[in-house]
Amino acid sequence: MFLTTSKDIWEVVRHTYYKVKDVALIYKIETKLSMTKQGAMMVIDYYNTMKGFWLELDYYQDFKMHCSEDALILKNYVERQRIFEFLVGFNIEFDQVRVQILGKESLPSFNEVFSLIKVEEGRRIVMLDVPNTE
Repeated sequence: MFLTTSKDIWEVVRHTYYKVKDVALIYKIETKLSMTKQGAMMVIDYYNTMKGFWLELDYYQDFKMHCSEDALILKNYVERQRIFEFLVGFNIEFDQVRVQILGKESLPSFNEVFSLIKVEEGRRIVMLDVPNTE
């Protein structure tokens, strides 16, 4: 490469391996997100899976906001979209709590949605667990 300074070397490395804003990679993550369903996973496992994809997506999209008002608007929009993505992937037994969440006058925060789903899962585990009596 015949680069004379370490700065030049780091610039070449950065340009060669820099994946931020890589549209194909973002598409791949978005595809994984849309295909992810709860299935046999516990709620916490499903949440962690989705959260991992969202963190990766946030890294590669690399939004730079200049105005705090715009940043808040984007944050609220992203949170709303993630609530929808999260709810879509749940099994049918969570339909009632999904309707309860979406039926509210204003959409709760993502943490509140997660909490409601987690409580419902806990209730189902307790109520549907058949004790083994001998």
